[in-house]
Amino acid sequence: MRKIVYLATHGFAVRMIFQTGLLRLLTEAGHSVSVVVPDPDDPNVRQLCERDGVTPVEYPVLLHPAHRVLKSLRKYVVEDIRSNPSLWDKHQETQLREDGNKTLRRIRARSGLFLNDIVNAVPALRRGYLRAEAKILLRKEALDFVRGLNADLLVSTYPVAPPEPELLLAAQSLGVKTTIHLLSWDNITAKGHFQALADHFIVWGPTMAEELGEVYGVEKKRITACGVPHFDLYFRELERPDRPLLHELAAGGPYLFYAMCAARFAPGETAILRELCRETSPGGRLAGLRVVARPHPSALSGLMRDDTTIQQLESLKEEYGLLLSMPDMVGRSRMNWSIRNEDMYELVALIKGAAVVLNSGSTVNVEALAMGRPVVVTSYDGPEQRPYARSAARLKDYSHLRKLFADGGGTVVENHEALVGAIKKFLKDPEHLRAERDHALYRQIGRQSGDATQKVAAAILGLLEEPSTNV
Repeated sequence: MRKIVYLATHGFAVRMIFQTGLLRLLTEAGHSVSVVVPDPDDPNVRQLCERDGVTPVEYPVLLHPAHRVLKSLRKYVVEDIRSNPSLWDKHQETQLREDGNKTLRRIRARSGLFLNDIVNAVPALRRGYLRAEAKILLRKEALDFVRGLNADLLVSTYPVAPPEPELLLAAQSLGVKTTIHLLSWDNITAKGHFQALADHFIVWGPTMAEELGEVYGVEKKRITACGVPHFDLYFRELERPDRPLLHELAAGGPYLFYAMCAARFAPGETAILRELCRETSPGGRLAGLRVVARPHPSALSGLMRDDTTIQQLESLKEEYGLLLSMPDMVGRSRMNWSIRNEDMYELVALIKGAAVVLNSGSTVNVEALAMGRPVVVTSYDGPEQRPYARSAARLKDYSHLRKLFADGGGTVVENHEALVGAIKKFLKDPEHLRAERDHALYRQIGRQSGDATQKVAAAILGLLEEPSTNV
């Protein structure tokens, strides 16, 4: 029997490894499996671990005191920040926020750019920083913790979030085999360079595999493309869950499903929803359609909690009959965006039943493609004209989204008239742009038939038999 340890510092990672029984396959193969989570007492995590024979473990060590400094400096020292739209956006955001001392933030941002210019001119400074960072992260507490895990394989899912990088470095130092099973399609290009790499990588599909080679020089033999385990639900015939919203939708006609982003990325979505509600009202150009909106989980909990957006949605519900699907969050969990396992089934049903899926640039774009649904991307802010740095229009320039749209994975619209026109076109012909949509899906997750969970399990079990390369 071998010992497999997964790191799941994020609620979405918990969904990926538990939703379709990935960890259960590993325990059923006769191996011991533990999962390191921020909150082992989270009721959803505890229930899933009991179901699948997995042991939840908390990493009890506080962040390294230097972590905050490393995080604030990193995008200026390690990255070419001006050439990465998502990281440049984070730089801009520090200056645009209204809270705190704006003058001090602007001084820090300008100093960061000055530092970035120096490091780009003198690459040896970047190499020195990375060596120092690795020494700071490879600390005794992490080594002791990993040693106590007695793992044969350590699997990271989100290597940009602490403590995953320091646990990867500790595992490699101790000769433990490591793999990075990437959580999301934007992790390689939008989150900055990983603080630690691994012996092996498990990715969604061709695009992510190519990015690992381009960004880190990872050889193809160290990459396995498996698809996305929880996406397996999209390729299966599932019973409709017993949810009031789904019963209401089943009793009526076609509907639009708007999967919202965090307001920090797409601040005009409630304004777009208001315009859509008017168009779907009697006498409107989309009369007869209903509109379902689902706020991003970040609006309901955590640092980006957004009561204003929720209040605006409730107002649209009262005024126009907007239908709401609220993510089923786990209350008081110490895990970011912890969502109950049952919530996924409502999301699947909503996407699968929608006439058209709308979003501003979220993972739901790929999920809708997986279920064969037409996707329209709202790359604007409703009737308000916002500066580019504050507009949803900037999202389409993020590397992962730019690649998706270039492959044909979404109809991008930049105003209300274009949105109405795109919706009407897909209502008339749901197969419109089908070949392009299928190509974009393949580029993201490869050829899938609902067996990504089995592919990942096979990859993990295969890695147990391979020697560590100690990257």
